[in-house]
Amino acid sequence: MALTQDKYKALEAIVGSENISEEPALLDGYTFQILAEMMRASGGTRFMPHRPEAVVLPGSTEEVQAIVKACNRLGIKFKAISTGWGPYNAPSCEGVVLLDMVRMNRILDIDEKNMYAVVEPYVSWAQLQAELWKRGLNCMVIGAGCQTSALASITSFLGVGSGNFSMGYNARNSLGVEWVLPTGDILRLGSLGSTGEWFSGDGPGPSLRGLMRGERGAVGGLGIFTKCAIKAYNWPGPTVMPIEGIGPEYRLSGGLPDNVRTYLLTFDTKERRDDAIYRLGEAEVGYYQLNMGWGTMRMTMRALDKYLPTSEEEPNLVEDLPKGLILFSLVCNSPGEMEYQEKVL
Repeated sequence: MALTQDKYKALEAIVGSENISEEPALLDGYTFQILAEMMRASGGTRFMPHRPEAVVLPGSTEEVQAIVKACNRLGIKFKAISTGWGPYNAPSCEGVVLLDMVRMNRILDIDEKNMYAVVEPYVSWAQLQAELWKRGLNCMVIGAGCQTSALASITSFLGVGSGNFSMGYNARNSLGVEWVLPTGDILRLGSLGSTGEWFSGDGPGPSLRGLMRGERGAVGGLGIFTKCAIKAYNWPGPTVMPIEGIGPEYRLSGGLPDNVRTYLLTFDTKERRDDAIYRLGEAEVGYYQLNMGWGTMRMTMRALDKYLPTSEEEPNLVEDLPKGLILFSLVCNSPGEMEYQEKVL
């Protein structure tokens, strides 16, 4: 169901003619979702995103607010998308206007002293991490990939990664948040709402971070987040990662720095592996921790176009592998700390 001319013109008046479109080919591009196609190809249940009626590109919080209020007034459904990983943020019914947040792509502030960064929706983890590393800081990049939206992970969806071991889960890394509610009102959470500063996601009064995100987030169903502050962590590693080669076959040029060491830990049972993870966490050593299994190795070999066993060979190979594998990294501030952490490990 296409938008009527008056509804289209109302949205166009907010963002300008160059930032709105209802061209069918463009809308089809937004509808295609690779993960949905992969599920269908593997025989699973396919989630079929619906084609939006139009795509709007707001450039500021004020434009987002105006669009939401116009949609409410005109009876239009809306949903926002940032970097667009997965079908979760696509329209799930007819009659939806999609807000693509691509124009809101700035890192607004990096507070080195208080260790946080303020970002807009289209800032990717790679973009943020590269700037944080230059300042001796780091962020918790989720396993969905460095190309995904940092704000979406913090405010709206789940995601885990090897950095959880030292940097926590992103539900706990959200600080101040600017949030355009479904009504079009703007809510500023935490210290942002009371002092205009971003350093805390809570207070004064009851915290709303659980309502905003909880464990998994509302996947764009509770309005639109336009800015957020993300907790940063100490990074004593290189300010620029010295890599060479073409993806996925990247290589470190010159090897690891002296204050970075990586180990492959093997266990004869998964229970012993899990016990080791708990004990290392309690001892507060280690920076990155990644559980590995045959599936991870198989995907790596496929990505690198290396040897893959035949279906007849694979069961024997899997049987011979250790039952528990951990890729474990230490990133330390001094030789003394490295000596201590290695001893504990």
